[in-house]
Amino acid sequence: MADIGRALQEVLPRVKAQSVEEITGGIGALAAYEERADIQIVAEGQTFMTGQWAVQIYVSDEGAQRAITLIALGDSGFSKAMNGAKNSAWLSTSIKKRDEIAAYLR
Repeated sequence: MADIGRALQEVLPRVKAQSVEEITGGIGALAAYEERADIQIVAEGQTFMTGQWAVQIYVSDEGAQRAITLIALGDSGFSKAMNGAKNSAWLSTSIKKRDEIAAYLR
């Protein structure tokens, strides 16, 4: 897992992640049944032209290999209207950042 951790430490500054936070787990009655990945983080940033972005990153050690799940996040149109576009994550930008991270980790 250390090799994946180092790779993430290299790639996240390259994609201009401005914050990286650990995902601490679920909320509510079903949280006790959640399987935790070995690494669970969300990386967030903002670009000048295309707005904010966020990508969840999950890495699980499966013995001889690692399972990596990247999830691009974005706010709905309604949320953008209510909170303003400046305060919203853009799915299109998040997808681009997710793809940049995936390309580096391959």
